[in-house]
Amino acid sequence: MIANSRLTGKERLGDIAAQAVEGGVDYVQLREKGRTADEIYRLAMELKKILDGTKAIFLINDRVDVALAVGAHGVHLGQASLPPEAARRVLGEDKIIGVSTHNLEEARAAEKGGADYIIFSHIFPTGSKPGLKPKGPESLREITQEVGIPVVALGGIKIENVPKIISRGVNNVAVMSCILKAESPLREAEGIKRLLL
Repeated sequence: MIANSRLTGKERLGDIAAQAVEGGVDYVQLREKGRTADEIYRLAMELKKILDGTKAIFLINDRVDVALAVGAHGVHLGQASLPPEAARRVLGEDKIIGVSTHNLEEARAAEKGGADYIIFSHIFPTGSKPGLKPKGPESLREITQEVGIPVVALGGIKIENVPKIISRGVNNVAVMSCILKAESPLREAEGIKRLLL
């Protein structure tokens, strides 16, 4: 799950993350574009306290410095972030590094750079990418055949379209709005998790 306080309000983010993890979410990535390092650090510390003692992997989007400062499990990098090999030198071999990709060239480069997994997007129409044509679930087949690290599908993912992802050979999804805006984040996470098992 990608956690973003602008969609939930800062005061609700921790509770939603806790419910999502209880419902089966394995990874929580804090993604806070446009916030200061101090704001991200404080949010990350709050989330880490909630996630400590659970099985969830906690990642910070883009900010290698914040990931180190809070003791997160790793980082998720965008195409404009540090390259994965540079992040690895800073973080060490035991941290998880993911990379956002949008085409086969980026996916191959991320794997070559030492990424542990890639996110491939966007698969379905999503409000966060207005005007950009989605790649569609069929695009996942080529990516999974060409890279040897786990592929995570992102973009417009909801319970009803998860089977279309699975049928293309991908068993990992990254979600944002469908859990963050759900009436019951716990039930939403449980429903998605059941489909992925």
